[in-house]
Amino acid sequence: MDPFKLPKELLHEVIIRTIELDNLSNQIIRISFGLDLDWEPEENSAVLLNAKEIKRFTDFFLDNLGASSRADLLSDIVDDIIKKDQKEFKPCKDFKNKLIKFYKIRNIFAHNLYPKGLDGYTKLDSAVPHWIELNNRHKELYEELKTFLYQLL
Repeated sequence: MDPFKLPKELLHEVIIRTIELDNLSNQIIRISFGLDLDWEPEENSAVLLNAKEIKRFTDFFLDNLGASSRADLLSDIVDDIIKKDQKEFKPCKDFKNKLIKFYKIRNIFAHNLYPKGLDGYTKLDSAVPHWIELNNRHKELYEELKTFLYQLL
C-alpha cells in the first residue's frame, strides 16, 4: 500500500467528526434563532410541530453556511450566551480560528488524493505521511470544540 495515499479509515473518522460537530453547531444556531425542536405535548407523541420551519432553515441556511461564516455566526452567538447567562464557561481560546482549521483539515481529506499540509502544499517529499498528523490534529480540535460547544446547550 502506498503510504501517501489517503487511508479510507482516516477519511471516515474525519467525516464522522465533522458531521457530529455540524449537528452540534446547527443545534446551537437553531436555538439562537428560536427554532429549537418543538414536540407535541401529548404523552408518547413524537410529532415535531415546527418540522417545516426547521427543514427550511436547515436547507436554505445551515446547509449552505461555509466554515468562515459558521465560525463568525457561532462566535457571535457564544458572545451573546456568555453575556446573557453570566455563568462560567470553560473558554476555548481562539475559537473562530480553531473552527476554521477544523474545516480546513476536513477539506484536505475530502478533496485530495495525496496529503497536504495546512499551508495547502502537497507533502510528497516527506518521509512520513501527513494523513496521520492531520487526522490527529482534527481529532484534537474536535474534542476541544465539542467540549466548548456543549456548554452552550
